[in-house]
Amino acid sequence: MAQVLTVAHISDTHLGYRSLSKEDARTGVNQREVDVYHAFAHAMKAIQEASPDLVLITGDLFDKKVPSIWSLRRAFRVLRTVQEARGGKPLIILGGNHDTPRTRESSAVFPLFEEIPGIKSVYGMPQWVHLPDLSTAVFCIPAAGVVQLVEQNLQPEPDPRFVFNILAVHGILQGMFNYDYTPFFLPMSRVLDERWDYIALGDYHDFRKVARNAAYAGATEFTTTNIWSENREKGWVWVEIEKGKHLAIRHQPVPTRRVVSLPDVDTLQCASTEEAIEKILAEARLEDTANALVRVRILNLPYSERARVHRAIVEGMENAFHVQVDFRAAPRISPSAGGQTSETGVAQPIEERWRQFVEEHKGELPVEIGAEEVISRGLQALGAVGEGVSA
Repeated sequence: MAQVLTVAHISDTHLGYRSLSKEDARTGVNQREVDVYHAFAHAMKAIQEASPDLVLITGDLFDKKVPSIWSLRRAFRVLRTVQEARGGKPLIILGGNHDTPRTRESSAVFPLFEEIPGIKSVYGMPQWVHLPDLSTAVFCIPAAGVVQLVEQNLQPEPDPRFVFNILAVHGILQGMFNYDYTPFFLPMSRVLDERWDYIALGDYHDFRKVARNAAYAGATEFTTTNIWSENREKGWVWVEIEKGKHLAIRHQPVPTRRVVSLPDVDTLQCASTEEAIEKILAEARLEDTANALVRVRILNLPYSERARVHRAIVEGMENAFHVQVDFRAAPRISPSAGGQTSETGVAQPIEERWRQFVEEHKGELPVEIGAEEVISRGLQALGAVGEGVSA
C-alpha cells in the first residue's frame, strides 16, 4: 500500500497589514487590511475543503508583532473553523520576522492559537514537531532561529524513525534573490537537501519552486512596499508526497485586489505634456484599472509640470482604488571603454531617495500608518514643492 502524505503550505498572510487612507464602508477598517483578511480567509476555506493531513504556515501570519484586534479575532475564528472541520488534524504555525517579538518581555500572540485543537506554534528556537499519527517529523526553523543556521552552523537532518520528514523555514535563501534588507540569509547547503520529503519555505512573497523538493509558498496578498515587482498571482501550495515515488507541488491561486503597473512614459518621446497624459490614460483604459492599485512611472518631466500632471492622471483614473505616479529621470548613456556606450546611473532622484528612506525606517511608523501611504503622500508633496520652486 502506498504511503502518501498531503500538506497545505501557506505563508506570509500578513494579517493586520494597513496601507493608504481608505476605509471599508461596512466595517470602517482600513480597506487594505480587509483585503488581506479576505485573501487569507479564501485560502483557508480552500484548505479546509481540501482537508490535507497537515497544514504548515511558514511565518508572518501577522504583519506586526501586536496585530489589530480586528485581524486577531478573525484569524482565530478562521483557524478554529478550519480545525473543527479537519477534526483537529495537525496545523503548525512558524513565527516570522514581522510577527515575532524581539525581546522576552514582549508577549507573542501564537500561544493563543494553541487553544485550538491540533495547532502547534514554533516562534523561538528551532525545534522538532513529531506527529506520530502521521509518521511525520517536522523540523521548524522560525525567523528567530535562523541565526543558528548562520552563526552556530546548525545542520538539520531528517529523523529516520519517521516515514515522512519535512523541513519548515522562514527566511531568504542566500544568493537566490536580490534582497538587501535581510540580516541573515539561509545557507543553501544547510537547507536544500534531497533527503527531506519536502522543504516548506516562507518570507519570499512570490511562489517559487527552488528545488525538486523545496518551494516558497509566496504571500496571499500584496503587502510589501514594492508590490509592483511581485508576481501577479498569489496563493498557497498543495503538496502530495508519495514516499519513494512521487512529489507533487502545485500552486493554488487566491483572488486579490488587482495590481497594475502601466508602461513607463518618457515625456521626451512625446510631442507635449498633454500627449504624455493621454498616452497614460489610454493604457489605463486598456488595462481596466477599476478598483485596482495602479502605478505609472513618468520620465523626464520638469518639476514645474509634475503637480498638474499628477492631478490629471489621478482624476483620469478616478475609478481606480489608488494611483501612484512616480516621476523619474531617465538613465544616462555614457561612453565606456572601447568606445562603446553603456547605461550609467544619474544622481539618484529625490523621489527614489524618499522611497528608500521610508523602506529603511518603516518599522518606526505608527501601526495605523502604512509605508505605502507615507511613500505616496511624500511623492505628492515633492511634486508640489517642485512646482513651487520652478514657478
